[in-house]
Amino acid sequence: MKKILLLLALSLFVSNSYGQAKTANIQFYKVKTGHRSAFNEALKSHTAKFRKAGEPSAWTISNVTGGSHHNEVMATYNFGLSWAERDALNGPTSNSEAANDFYVKVSPHLEGVTAGDIISYRAEYSNSAMKESTDKFRFNVLTIKYAPSQEFWDVIKRLPKVWDKLGFKIATYTTSGANRLIFSRRLPSGWKELDEASKLKETFDEIYGKGAYEKDMAIMRSFVVENDIMYMTVQSDLSSK
Repeated sequence: MKKILLLLALSLFVSNSYGQAKTANIQFYKVKTGHRSAFNEALKSHTAKFRKAGEPSAWTISNVTGGSHHNEVMATYNFGLSWAERDALNGPTSNSEAANDFYVKVSPHLEGVTAGDIISYRAEYSNSAMKESTDKFRFNVLTIKYAPSQEFWDVIKRLPKVWDKLGFKIATYTTSGANRLIFSRRLPSGWKELDEASKLKETFDEIYGKGAYEKDMAIMRSFVVENDIMYMTVQSDLSSK
């Protein structure tokens, strides 16, 4: 009986911790060819009216280069909400006027909504806070096998110490849909930060011992199905103010 009560208490603790995790929505839009200027104007008007800064509905609009969403637009909103706060959310999805405005004025310029997800910030696998953002950032989206063993997560947990030594700032997220892990690398100095040759292997071995990189990356790769890399540039004129 004591063992059952202990497991129950543990499950409630895990559930509560997960419920308090900081989250955000990401949504990808594919703009029709030749419609980008009209889309920008329609979205700018929609944002000014329905997406006020400081509200959960506020969003950041980013242009995407590379990867599976090349030349699309990513919207990030409900930023920083816990799962508990989401339960009480009354945002634009339930606002018929906002939904109708988007449908009538913005959607005619879209070829489609290609993907969407709720992402959860994972502090234990990050060395950059969720709120630390830059105008340029890189998404590494790893699709991973369900469910990775503990040794996979042990490898991921070792990465922030390496990033610290390299001067990288990376926030890590898991997704609510497909089993994915997102590394969002912030680039405060812009794309030139990616020009330098990677010293990840050397730094990893320096911290964890010779051969550690190859050993741990072999563990990590054994659970990775796909790595989708995208480069994001925030379009501030379309984002909430």
